[in-house]
Amino acid sequence: MYRDGARKSIWQEEIKRFSSEAGLHQMFDAAIVGGGITGISTALQLQQSGKKCILLEAANIGSGTTGGTTAHLNDFFDTTFTEAINDFGKDNA
Repeated sequence: MYRDGARKSIWQEEIKRFSSEAGLHQMFDAAIVGGGITGISTALQLQQSGKKCILLEAANIGSGTTGGTTAHLNDFFDTTFTEAINDFGKDNA
């Protein structure tokens, strides 16, 4: 995928094809819709907690918004990390 017509995201350098037949006769605890960073992270957390899940993605893993991100952290709109830690505690911030 060419995000701006000239550059391809590093997240999409390799396109892997997965069988759409795999797992059709299995039962899952959860279905995760979307294979971006949020969907992948959610699936990982669920699997680590012992849940059996399936990931459903219409295009390629990491396409869409995740494919165009630089994956860096920013402060909240008007809240600094220090303020968030003070307001919510380190673990919750």
